[in-house]
Amino acid sequence: MKVLSNHALTFQLLIYGGILIFFWLLELLIFSQKFKSKISHTIINAKFLFFVLPVQIILSLAVFYVSSWTETANWGILHFLPYTMNPFLFFILAFLILDLFDYLYHFMMHKTPLFWKFHQVHHSDMQVDISTTVREHPGETFIRVSYLIVVICIVGAAPWVLILKQFIQSFSNLASHTRIILPKKVNDIVSSFFVTPNTHHIHHHYELPYTDSNFGDVLTIWDRIFSTFSKMESSEVVFGVNTHMNSEENMDFKNLIYRPFNEKN
Repeated sequence: MKVLSNHALTFQLLIYGGILIFFWLLELLIFSQKFKSKISHTIINAKFLFFVLPVQIILSLAVFYVSSWTETANWGILHFLPYTMNPFLFFILAFLILDLFDYLYHFMMHKTPLFWKFHQVHHSDMQVDISTTVREHPGETFIRVSYLIVVICIVGAAPWVLILKQFIQSFSNLASHTRIILPKKVNDIVSSFFVTPNTHHIHHHYELPYTDSNFGDVLTIWDRIFSTFSKMESSEVVFGVNTHMNSEENMDFKNLIYRPFNEKN
């Protein structure tokens, strides 16, 4: 675990990049989308990485510093659990607590007007695919990772817990944005517990109340508990945000970067 902690950021980037490339190629092979069109769309979304990565990397160092401190100081909710607890069971409980906080974060990004100005840039993609995952405004990156630091201070998650959780979370986030739709019967079973592309696509529907539903990051149990889970036929989903349905504006990177600062509401 010590080796993982020392190279946490490198592991995160490698895992995320590997999964992203895998699904991108899978989409290209499965769907008849033109290569040039897919490349053009991917380039627009990939441009966000040049602004997001510096913020992500700098704050991630703070994340693992705080995480290491909570482990050394025995600080946080998780440190109230018995020392003799099975590591596997400990991770499951830690994951559930952290995933709940992720649900709350996502809910907050939709319900707080200031935060929504940044988060709606992600939702403005009218051609949701695997590249949409990296379509995040750097302002949101700052909010997201800062929130995670606060959560770690409360929960006291050790670095090894964060790294393993990140692997699962990265796979879930990337898979849920793919164009791959599960058969209805399969989706009904899987989505009873886990977020699927089918359920997350509903979250990317342009119109309320669907946009403000299915907030789950990995698990759907929180949406079911808090009554924010919704269903919709995949064929009826229209991607985008009802206040920004101009496709040209949503493919204009400069417009997307400045948009949160130009929003009146």
